[in-house]
Amino acid sequence: MEGMEMSRRVAKDDPKAASQEDSSDDDAAQQWSDMDMLCSKKGDDRGEALKQWANLDVSALALATTKGIVVRHPVLLCICAFGLLLAAFAGGLPVDAASEEAYGVLLQQAEVIDSRELGQQALVELQKAEEGYFKVKGWFGACDDPCMVAFDKAQMARAEVARVQRHRDRVLSEGRREVGIWSSFGVQDVRNSFWAAWKSGKEFAARCTMYDAMFMVAGGREESLQAMILRLVIQYVANLTMGLIGAFFYFVYNVYCLILSYGSSFMSGLAFLLLAAVAGLSMVATYLGSMYAVVAGGGVLLIQQAAKQAALEMDSKQKEKKKLQHTPAPRPPRQCPV
Repeated sequence: MEGMEMSRRVAKDDPKAASQEDSSDDDAAQQWSDMDMLCSKKGDDRGEALKQWANLDVSALALATTKGIVVRHPVLLCICAFGLLLAAFAGGLPVDAASEEAYGVLLQQAEVIDSRELGQQALVELQKAEEGYFKVKGWFGACDDPCMVAFDKAQMARAEVARVQRHRDRVLSEGRREVGIWSSFGVQDVRNSFWAAWKSGKEFAARCTMYDAMFMVAGGREESLQAMILRLVIQYVANLTMGLIGAFFYFVYNVYCLILSYGSSFMSGLAFLLLAAVAGLSMVATYLGSMYAVVAGGGVLLIQQAAKQAALEMDSKQKEKKKLQHTPAPRPPRQCPV
C-alpha cells in the first residue's frame, strides 16, 4: 500500500511521468486485447487481426507487462528480493570450539543410536513380531489366544521402537541446544529441509503428470502432437504449482519442529520462522513466476507463428479469388450461319 501511495504521489507531482506510465500500460493492454480479435472477427477483419498478431512485438509486450508488475507491486517485489538474498547468502552465526565439539559428540551418539539400537535391533524385532502376528491372525480380525500373545509382542516391539526414537531425539536435541538455531549448523539443517521438501514437490508434479499422460493416451482423443505436448506442459505447470505450494507448507512445519529441537525462545524462534518462511516463499514464487513467464512467452510465440501461417494462407486465397474474378469468361464458339 505504501508503494502504491508513493507512486500516486509521484504521478501527481510529475504528470509527464504519469502519462508515460499510463501510455505504456495502455499499449500493453491494447496489444493483449488484440488477441481476442482473432476469435471474434470474420472475413477481412479477421485477416487484419491475423496481420496484427503476426506483427506483434513480443519483446515490447513482455517489457510492458514486467514494467506494469513492478509499478503495481513494489513492496512485494522488495520482500521477494530480500528473501532471495537471505536464501542465497545467509550462513548462520559462528559457534565457539567448545560448543561445536559438544555438538559433534552428541550428534555422533544420536547417529549410533539410530543405526544400531533402532535400525539393527528395535526395527528388526518389530518386523519379526508383526510377521508372527499376521501369520496367526484369523479372518476379519478374529484372534484366539496364540494370536493375542503375538499381538502383545508386536505392541511391545512398537513401544520399544518409540522409546529408542525418543532417546535418539533427546540426545540430538541436547546437541542442537549447544549451538542454537541461528548457528551455521541450524541454518544448514533448515537448508537441507527446504531442498528435501522441494524435491518431494517436484517428484509429486512429475508423478501426477505421468498419470495425466497415461490417461490422455488411453482416452483416445484425436489431437495433434503439438496440442498434446502443450496440454502436458500446462498440466505439468499446474501440478508443479500444487506440489511446490504443498512442499512450502511442509517446509514451514519442519522449520517449526527444528526450532523446538534447537530449544530457541519464543521471540527468537518466531523471528527465525518468519525469515525462513519469507526465504522459502520467495524461492517458490520466483521459480513459479519464471516458469509461468516462459510458458506464456512460448505460447505467444506459437500463436504468433500460427497467425503468420494463417495470414499467408488467407492472402494466397484472396489473391486466387481476385484472380478468378478478373479472369474474363470464355466466349462461346461461333456457329456457322448455314
